[in-house]
Amino acid sequence: MKVADEKILVMADDLTGANDAGVSFAEAGAVVDVVFNSAWEGTAQVVVLNSDSRAQSAEQAGASVSGLVQKVSHAFGAGWVIKKIDSTLRGNIGAELTAMMAATGLRSAVIAPAFPAAGRTLRGGRCYVDEVPLLGTEFASDPKTPVLSSDLAAIIGMQSAIRCVMTTPAQLSAMLRRSAEAEPCAFIVDAQTDEDLDAIAQAAADVRIRPLLVGSAGLCDALARKLLPAFPISNSLLAVVGSMSDAAQRQVALLEGHQRVCTVAIDLQDVFSGNRQPYLQKLQQSLCAGRHCVVHTAPTLAAREQIDALCAVQGLSRSQLGDLICAFLAALTRDAIGETPPAALYLSGGDVAMAVAHALGANGFRLSRRVAGCVPYGKFLGGCWQRPVMTKAGGFGDDATLLQVLKFIEEKMSD
Repeated sequence: MKVADEKILVMADDLTGANDAGVSFAEAGAVVDVVFNSAWEGTAQVVVLNSDSRAQSAEQAGASVSGLVQKVSHAFGAGWVIKKIDSTLRGNIGAELTAMMAATGLRSAVIAPAFPAAGRTLRGGRCYVDEVPLLGTEFASDPKTPVLSSDLAAIIGMQSAIRCVMTTPAQLSAMLRRSAEAEPCAFIVDAQTDEDLDAIAQAAADVRIRPLLVGSAGLCDALARKLLPAFPISNSLLAVVGSMSDAAQRQVALLEGHQRVCTVAIDLQDVFSGNRQPYLQKLQQSLCAGRHCVVHTAPTLAAREQIDALCAVQGLSRSQLGDLICAFLAALTRDAIGETPPAALYLSGGDVAMAVAHALGANGFRLSRRVAGCVPYGKFLGGCWQRPVMTKAGGFGDDATLLQVLKFIEEKMSD
C-alpha cells in the first residue's frame, strides 16, 4: 500500500498530546516527526509541532503557536492542518484557535474534541467524560489548567472573538460549503462515536478549501483512517541478500522449498538493462499472499565464477558491477515495500544495506538487539521505512541463520 502523498501539519500544546496525535498517523504507515522548534528539517509526511503552551497565558500561547506555524508551514507545504487540543478542553483553546487561523489564513475551523475510545464525547456542544459533564469531573480542578465550563463555545469565547456555530456530522458538509466566502467561523461538531468522527473527516475532505481541523487524538485517528487506510499486519520478511559469499548463499539455499518462502534470483542481464518489473510483480504477489521473500544474486558457484568475464564484456570493474547491483536491489526494495509492506527488512551485505538505506531516505540506524547470534536488529532513523530492519555481514552466521530470522519475525509479529 502506498500512503497518501498529502502532508499533514499538526500543532499540539504539550508533548504527550503531540505524541498522541502523531501515533495515529504512524500506525497507519506514515513517517511522523514530533518537533519542538522551528529548526526542524526532514522528509516526514506528518510533522507534529509542540508549542508547549498549555499552561502559558492566553497571549503567550497565541504567540507561541503563531510563531511556530508561520516558520514551518510555508516550507512544509501541508495539505491538512490540525490543531490538536485536549479532549477535556484544558489549555488555551480560544487563543490558539485564533492564532492558527490567522497564521494559516484558513477562514473555517471544524472543532471536534470528542475521543469516544477514552470516554470523551461532545453532545449539544457540551463535553462529557464517561457521561459526566466536564465541570463535574476531576479535570475541572486541574492544578495547572483548570476547566471553567463544560460548554465548548463558552470556553472558546473566553479567549476568542471567532464566531462559533453548532452543528452535527450530517450537517457539516453543507455548512462548510456555504461558509466558503463568509467571515471566519468555527463549527463545533457533536460526536459520540468513531463513526461520527469518520463522518467529520469525510466532510472536511469533501470541500474544495479544507478547514482547520481542531480536535483530540480521536479526530487524528479518524483522519488517519480516511487518508491512510491501515494495511493488514504482516508477519512476512523481505530479505535482500546482496552478498555473494558462500555463507550467504548457503543460508538462502536452506530456504528453498520452504512453503512460506519465495526466493527471487536476480539475472544480472536485467541489472544491466534496469528491468525490475518482473521481480517487483513477483514480490508484490508473494508479500500479498503472506509469504517471506528472499531476493539474491549469483545463486551458484558457477555463476559467481563468471563475474570477471561478465565485467569484461560490460566494460566494468568488479566495484562498478557491485554498485550497479546494489542500486538495482535498493530500487527494487523501495518499490516493493511501497506497494506491499512486509513486517521487516533483512539486508545481507554492507554495500546493499547502505544502498537500501539511502533509497529509503534513512540518515542513521537505531540499534535494539541482536537476532540469531549475528544479526543486529533495529530501525532506520528518518526516511520512509519505520518498521524493523536487520542487517548481516555477508560471511557471518551458519547455514540456519536466515531461517532463525524468519522464525523470529513470525513469533514477534504474532505477539
